[in-house]
Formats: sequence, C-alpha cells, structure tokens
Amino acid sequence: MTTTTDGTPTPAKVVNLATQQAALPKLTLLGTFGSLTDPGALIRDNRGAIHRVRLNDTIPDGVVAAIGDDSLVLAGKSRTITLKLPQG
Repeated sequence: MTTTTDGTPTPAKVVNLATQQAALPKLTLLGTFGSLTDPGALIRDNRGAIHRVRLNDTIPDGVVAAIGDDSLVLAGKSRTITLKLPQG
C-alpha cells in the first residue's frame, strides 16, 4: 500500500481512483497551466505523443489559437477544434 509523506497509509479507494485507466479521445487536452498572459497546455496527439504547447505553437493537428482554464482551441487549415479537459 502507498503511504503519504507523514507515513499514513493512503486509502485503497484513493489508490484505485488514481491508478484507473481512462479511455481518452485520440486528441486530448490533458491539462492547462500558466497565467492569463502566458497560458500553456499539455495535449496528447493522435499518435499518443505528449506536447507542451503555448499560444501560436504549431502541432500536426493545427495552430494553438486559444487556451482557457479547461479548454484549448486548435485552428487548422479547414476547421477549428476545441478540446475540453476530460470530466471524471
């Protein structure tokens, strides 16, 4: 069993929730960070690679056009994709 930094055992329910696998879409927003003036995000692309991106960065799926608290907008050649953080 896992323990906390003070030596207290971590409850089994917490361990189980933290180690569950999740079925995610091929292109997934994993998290956002930074400030309002310098936001960043972590995304997983269609090949499973993780990218740390900022505004105007280019990835194979498009250009990062906007980053919010729980969303990211990719502008592609013919479409715009809005990614939301997974719920659960």
